[in-house]
Amino acid sequence: MDKKRIIIYFVLFAATLAIATLGFQNFKLDGLLTPFIATLTYFTIFFVVAQIVKDNSIVDMGWGFGFVVGSVSILLVTPNPTTLSYVIVGFITVWGIRLSARLIKRNWRKPEDFRYAQWRKEWGNNVVIIAFFRVFMIQGIINFIVGSASYTVIRYNAFNFNGWTQYVVYLGLLVATIGLFFEVVGDEQLKQHIQKSTKTLMRSGLWSITRHPNYFGEILIWSGLYITGVALVDASISLVYYGVLIISPILMSVVLLKVSTPILEKHMAKYDGWNDYINATPMLFPWGKKG
Repeated sequence: MDKKRIIIYFVLFAATLAIATLGFQNFKLDGLLTPFIATLTYFTIFFVVAQIVKDNSIVDMGWGFGFVVGSVSILLVTPNPTTLSYVIVGFITVWGIRLSARLIKRNWRKPEDFRYAQWRKEWGNNVVIIAFFRVFMIQGIINFIVGSASYTVIRYNAFNFNGWTQYVVYLGLLVATIGLFFEVVGDEQLKQHIQKSTKTLMRSGLWSITRHPNYFGEILIWSGLYITGVALVDASISLVYYGVLIISPILMSVVLLKVSTPILEKHMAKYDGWNDYINATPMLFPWGKKG
């Protein structure tokens, strides 16, 4: 790896460590440092397995469950979990297990995904070390950053059923639940469409109001969980720190908008009726611009 990339990795790791230690203020295992270590350990295990089976694309199967690992680990070091703590852990667990199980079922015993296979060729003899950093550790870091806002709420919230903050919390949970609906129903509708073997674009149901209802749903999920952070108003954590953690839903949104969506759109463009579809249906947000 070149020196420039090593420096970028170092800076990224340092920035993530700052999040995990509340701005380098808490290096104890009673806070976000625990899910940070747990998440990187989890993706390291996936790296080892990937080298054994010669398939780096299995990292995608573990993406959803990575959040389960993070949320459960922070719950275990939370002295007095509130009702909200358990609700968020339960929500993430249901979402994460469903996502990983779906990807495992879809990709089990299939060849390495074409993207990772291409990278394997490009990286040659250095594929192992490069894959460790550029695939597994990067995904581990992104996984932790996206989940960090929720982990903070799980650990430090002072939620109760009194006062105005409860209504904002309910709003956040409602937004997250709507997101889960879009993701689950969108995936199921697409699954049923593919099983028909028509080899045509999916343009009905949720797919008629957004070309990527599952991605839209995921953005709502992390945005909604971030909103529940209003429950930190009376907690011991700095609200300035939590304000910085808005990077959680923003990072997920950027990854989906700038990375995942373009790749999928390129694949979908091969089907007949693509131009009509994009002119009739917004790309991601139902209220967004068509075309």
